[in-house]
Amino acid sequence: MFEAVMAPLPQAIVASVESPESSHLPDGAERLISAAIHLEDPAQLEAVLVAAKLAFPDQHSAIEAFVADRTRPVEPLRVEALVVTGTVPEPVPYKFLENLAGKIDLNAAYTDGNTETSNLGARLKASLKRQARIHRIEAYANTGDANGVRIQENWGGSYQMDTLWTDDIFGYARASYANDPFSGFDDRAFLGAGAGYYFLNQKTLSVRGEVGPGYQYTNEIDAGGSRNDWVLYGAVETSWVLNKDWKLGHDSKVTFSDPNTSIASRSELSTALTEAIRAGMTYELQYEENPPEAKESLDTIWKFNVSYGF
Repeated sequence: MFEAVMAPLPQAIVASVESPESSHLPDGAERLISAAIHLEDPAQLEAVLVAAKLAFPDQHSAIEAFVADRTRPVEPLRVEALVVTGTVPEPVPYKFLENLAGKIDLNAAYTDGNTETSNLGARLKASLKRQARIHRIEAYANTGDANGVRIQENWGGSYQMDTLWTDDIFGYARASYANDPFSGFDDRAFLGAGAGYYFLNQKTLSVRGEVGPGYQYTNEIDAGGSRNDWVLYGAVETSWVLNKDWKLGHDSKVTFSDPNTSIASRSELSTALTEAIRAGMTYELQYEENPPEAKESLDTIWKFNVSYGF
């Protein structure tokens, strides 16, 4: 009787331990199905699943659950924007006078005795660089008396815009005006354009030249009329820093035309007194091939001046 009661027990234990279908696939089956999923070919994946179900007939649910888990869409990771708190930097203010360079020259002389003479003059030369353009401005004024009689009076100015095409080549547009009744003309205006080249452009030595056509209007005093001419304009500008104190500069401007050719030349040797103030000597030359009646072709003058650089 005892044997009869205990006989069914092993079968019940086996039935409770071994379930009809296991939820865990063998490692080999998982690797095979994973490889088929990565191929991203539905036909090949279906063939692998059919083979896996035939090889493991009691694990159909586990196979389907494994495939569903591996092919479930993954939601992108949501990360909140990183916010850094702190002081907002202030924008750098635009400086209108940035890259402005130039100088102002002043000269004066006075003599007393048998002859009373006085001379006073000023000159401004400045350049302002903006990207590939350089704006150049020059202005001057001179006056002189001898024994109460005016012997010199002239003034004028020019504006030129250079456009850099390369590091050495540039184009320019130029306009100028001059008034010099003691040289024979009330008004002389020029408008032209052309090209230029930097022959040397070093820190201590620079040489630049330019040439181009232009149109010139001249109002002569003695002739009592005006003249309009097409001209050819050329200029050479040299700056040479000899050492930390001494500097040599030279500017020449030439205007060629059929009735008259004019040359204006200015050479200057200066030395530093302070970082911004210099003292020097200037030699200026003005030549007119065919000046108005009773006027000399050549005018020259020596000047001692003090300049302020900026």
